[in-house]
Amino acid sequence: MARRSVRDSVLVLVVDRGDPRGLLHGTLDRLDHVLTAARSGAVAVRAALELSGGAALLAGFGPPERVDPHAGSFLAEAAAAGLPVLAAYRATGDRFWSYLCEGEGCCPAEGSPFDPQARATLWKPPGLVAEQRPGPPRRIDRQTVKPPEEVEPEKTDPVRVRALLEPVVGEQREAVAEAAALLEARLRAERGRDASRSRIRRVRSVVRRETSERVRAPYSLAMLGVAVLDLRVRDAVWARITPEEAPLHRRLWSRVTRHVPDRHRAGPASLLAVAAWQTGDTALARAAVQSALAARPGYAMAVLMERALGWGLSAERWTRHMAEHAGRFELEGGPGEGTEPGPDRAPPPR
Repeated sequence: MARRSVRDSVLVLVVDRGDPRGLLHGTLDRLDHVLTAARSGAVAVRAALELSGGAALLAGFGPPERVDPHAGSFLAEAAAAGLPVLAAYRATGDRFWSYLCEGEGCCPAEGSPFDPQARATLWKPPGLVAEQRPGPPRRIDRQTVKPPEEVEPEKTDPVRVRALLEPVVGEQREAVAEAAALLEARLRAERGRDASRSRIRRVRSVVRRETSERVRAPYSLAMLGVAVLDLRVRDAVWARITPEEAPLHRRLWSRVTRHVPDRHRAGPASLLAVAAWQTGDTALARAAVQSALAARPGYAMAVLMERALGWGLSAERWTRHMAEHAGRFELEGGPGEGTEPGPDRAPPPR
């Protein structure tokens, strides 16, 4: 393969579970004049997904006024598509800046110095332990991986996890199943953005009610389980699971997951995984992902969460990305006006 200069260019390394899948390279001249910043991010993210990428790393080389628009476009499109970005830097001259700084002091305004000719490692994938050297830690060693000891011991209790996921038995679940069958027929008949907006309002109303009382009515539980078959509704809920509200969502979506019919468990279980992840409850998050995939193999949101947990990605960083782009998830739908694809069709990458 011909060697390409990194000068005045943007590179994206596409990886999956620690293995490289491909390297995307675009010179700034081509990105500026052929693709433009408005399109370059979408083109790169689509190429990364076509390579079966589970995550990406971005490095831009050149002046900020030329690199930043393309880097920003890629980060926004990656967040919308659910492609984790593990690291993103711009190097200008002999200094670099991170696009993923999580607080003041991460990157000084003047950037961090480095030797362009040195063979230094700026990033290591999760699971690789850097050699311990004396002196202060490098500025770029960010908390993208949460050490297992940060999870409270009681959160790994398998009995507790099982209790939050096992389907209930008896009249309550039968009543939920009956209501779900009627609501699902209505969902298939009422399609389009107006129908999705109405469902989003109803779901948010029930979420608000959960703040003051436990939502247990069979119709309400069935409505939540069926509503998130609409990908627009599911994504609107997903984008608003914040660390502050995560305990409420964990409680609510656990109850929905346990009561709805098996064919409806993938969506609620995936939302439960997100909420558990936000609270540091990785044992429950992993179990919820497996429940979602058991109900619907290949379910895109569960696959995304499985990758995020496998990489040890920071829930705080993901929360910030979702908050910044929450508006893009309000009425973003999948195939067929926003409802789930049929069982013979794979869910789209999200």
